[in-house]
Amino acid sequence: MRTLPRTHRTGRPDAGTRTPGRGACARAAVAAGALLVLQASFVTLLPGPATAADRPARLDHDQAVKRLKRAGLSWTSSGGCADRRNPRCTSFDALRVVSLRKVIKLKRRSGCPITLTGGTETGHEHGRYSHYTGYKLDIALNGCVDRHITRRYPFHGLRDDGARLYRAPGALYARTSDHWDILLR
Repeated sequence: MRTLPRTHRTGRPDAGTRTPGRGACARAAVAAGALLVLQASFVTLLPGPATAADRPARLDHDQAVKRLKRAGLSWTSSGGCADRRNPRCTSFDALRVVSLRKVIKLKRRSGCPITLTGGTETGHEHGRYSHYTGYKLDIALNGCVDRHITRRYPFHGLRDDGARLYRAPGALYARTSDHWDILLR
């Protein structure tokens, strides 16, 4: 027969009483490594306002260029400019940090020189995963990069425009006539 703990006027168990109650059993079960399952009330979670942690980290053009230089990558612009609103420029404004890290990783893994020729500027296809949204970058063709991509990653079919696709973890490479169009996710 189990004895009940003594209570004070407050109705709470006497702190000095060692009679095991529900809390003691739960503590003993946890100490023994047992899985403790607690019953919870139904709770409705409503989405709150987006925080900085909810949005992917973005870089401005100067920040991206500093990271590119530090990693040994170069970039070029047919218009000699970096204005995001000008399609003749090459801009990295609002580039996702993850996208930049992945193209730097490509350089390190391949050992090839890499020149970026397209970033987040206007003039590319629109969409959720586009240049403008920071998910795509263009790099110049060169024999070293071409061999690395086509030998390391499996052929994944043809794009609507005829570009050959190669799939890598977190990236899809499209070989166009004059550059690699890379989707970095």
